Amino acid sequence: MSVLFNRFHLTAILPIAVVMSLAQPVLAQDAGLSGIARPSGATDTVKSYMMAARAHATQLDSETASRVYGGRPAKAGAWPHQVALLSSRPAQDGQGGAEYFQFCGGSLIARQWVLTAAHCVFEQDGRLSEPGAITVLTGTNSLAGGDLRAVAKVIAHEAYDPIIIDNDVALLKLAEPVGQSAGPVGAIRVLGKGQPLPEGPAVVTGWGLIDGDKTTPDLMETDIDIVPNATCNRGMAEQTKREFGAYLSMMGTTQRIPQGKLEEAYAIVTGNMGDALTDNMICAGSASGERTSCNGDSGGPLMIKQPDGAWLQVGVVSWGRVPLDASKRCGHTDLYAVFTRVSNYYDWIADKIQTQ
Repeated sequence: MSVLFNRFHLTAILPIAVVMSLAQPVLAQDAGLSGIARPSGATDTVKSYMMAARAHATQLDSETASRVYGGRPAKAGAWPHQVALLSSRPAQDGQGGAEYFQFCGGSLIARQWVLTAAHCVFEQDGRLSEPGAITVLTGTNSLAGGDLRAVAKVIAHEAYDPIIIDNDVALLKLAEPVGQSAGPVGAIRVLGKGQPLPEGPAVVTGWGLIDGDKTTPDLMETDIDIVPNATCNRGMAEQTKREFGAYLSMMGTTQRIPQGKLEEAYAIVTGNMGDALTDNMICAGSASGERTSCNGDSGGPLMIKQPDGAWLQVGVVSWGRVPLDASKRCGHTDLYAVFTRVSNYYDWIADKIQTQ
C-alpha cells in the first residue's frame, strides 16, 4: 500500500537527489568542495508535489488498490483519530468554490490539536505555512466525505532540519475544538517520554500514492514491523555506496582519473559515512519494500496495538530513501521507511498544547 514518504518531504521527501539542490556554483579552481556543493534546501514541498501528482494520477477503487502496494482499505471508523491535510485552489469549472487536494496526513491527539510532520507545514520558499493554507479533514475514511475544519495556528518544531529531516514534528491548532462530526472522531494517545519502543508489529495509515502514479480516495492501512535503526542505516549506506561508486566510475572514465585514485576516493568517503538516522527517528517497514508508506502519507501515524486492544501512536510518517535510478517512489528492497519518534517530543507537545 502507500503510506510515507517524503523526505520524502519530498520525503518525508526523498533523499538528497530529490530534496536538495546546489547553491550557485563558483569556479572550481577558486573554491573547495564547500563552495561548490553546499545544499540550499528543498526544491519542492510535499504539498506542491502531491497537488501535481493527484491532478494527473490514475485513481483506483479500494478493492483494486488493496492488491497494489501491500495494504488494504481501512474499515469504517477503525481510525477515528486519522485526519487528512488539504490544500485548496479555485475550482476550474468556472462555477466558483474551491478544489481540495490531500497532501499529508495527521492525527488528532486532543479535541483541538493535530499532530503531523514539520515538512508538511512549510512552503517552497521556506516559510511556515499560514493557517489559512491548510484545511483539516476529519471523521471519514474517504476524501469525499467528512468535515472540513479551519486551522488557527501552525507550530513546527524550532529545531526542524529540512536537510536531514530531523525533528520532523509539528502541531496544528484547530480553530474550534471538535464537537459535532459527520463520522467517528476520537483522539489517540502518544507514547510517553522515556517509555520503551517495542520492536515488532505496527500499522501505518494514509491516503498517499500507491505504486507510482496511482491514488485512491479511501484511507489505506498496512502492517509493517518496527526494526532497529541500524537496519535502516545499513540499507541506506549500501545504496549510497553503490550510487557513489557508479558516479566515481563514470567520472573516472570521462575525466581519465587513474583507477587507483578512484579507489582511494571511494575508500575515504565510504569509510567516513555517518548514520542516516538520528535518535529522533524510527525505522519500520518490510525488507522487500512491498509494505511501506509513500508520498502523501507524511504526517500520519505509526501505531502499535497495546495488550488492552487500544492503539498507541509511536511515530509520525517522515521520510524514505529512493535510489537515483528508481522508476517508482516507494517500495524498494532494504530501504525502510523512517518515522519521527514521538516519545522524544512528548514534553514539547505537552508544552505547546498548554501554552498556545
